[in-house]
Amino acid sequence: MAPILALTLVLLVQPAAPIGTGAAGDVPTVRSLTFAAVDEKGVPIEGLTRDDVAVLENGVARDLTLLEPDRRPLTVALLLDTSRPVASEFRLHVIPAAVAFVRRLPEGSRYAIWATGDRPTKLVDYTSDPEQAGRALRRVILDGGNTLLDALIEAPADMKKQEGGRNVVVAVTGSGIGFANSDRQRVVDQAAKSGAMFMSVVFDEGGGPEDSRDQQTVGRVDYDFVLSGLAERTGGLRETTLSSMGVGSSLDKIADDLKSRYRLSYATLPDAKTSKLEVKVARPGVKVRVGPAIR
Repeated sequence: MAPILALTLVLLVQPAAPIGTGAAGDVPTVRSLTFAAVDEKGVPIEGLTRDDVAVLENGVARDLTLLEPDRRPLTVALLLDTSRPVASEFRLHVIPAAVAFVRRLPEGSRYAIWATGDRPTKLVDYTSDPEQAGRALRRVILDGGNTLLDALIEAPADMKKQEGGRNVVVAVTGSGIGFANSDRQRVVDQAAKSGAMFMSVVFDEGGGPEDSRDQQTVGRVDYDFVLSGLAERTGGLRETTLSSMGVGSSLDKIADDLKSRYRLSYATLPDAKTSKLEVKVARPGVKVRVGPAIR
């Protein structure tokens, strides 16, 4: 009961701000966002109602106008590490996991597949046909270093935004040395501006020295910084697994998360500047990740 009592206290201290009663008779503005709610084991929470959820904008409770499962169509860019160091793991475990993942996407989804070995390359253009994934991945040539960070900029810029849809980038990578034309902070900043949500799976294979600091050389520490930063800023997920054998179960978790997101709208003042936005769920042990705003 502690989380419920805490939420009640917050709402008593910060009552819902009156909308439309300002000096100038402001007309309320409705803003929308997505969020994920999971239990202590990371399992998505289903069946939330408006009585379960509160929105705090800059510490002030706002009136909810909509809460529903997010069923907008998905556009997914799947980025796969095809560098030479992960060649054996890619054939054995990553290909089957990637094929199973695109088959689990909700009906109406479209996906593209990018290879990040040597240079970012789009192997499959946006399609709803899951069979194209297996055909393309079985033909791929694994070579060079990992250019994941460059792909994290190129792929969302290339995404074909569906009307009323949602864009998601899912990266699967080993932990070995790669190359990038941009520093890691710029990658986070530029990718986050795309409006996409970022998910990732890092498997602890294909590794190399982590302390190489050549200007264009990146390693595990850079992947951790970029992928964690993007997940935090966009309400996504970052999964790690000790070997490529765990990629399949990690992608299953991401697929479940994408299917169980909520869409929320709330009323606010038209000139309100949001510096902090929180979604609270009045159920014990629930964790919330707030996703990109819906425009």
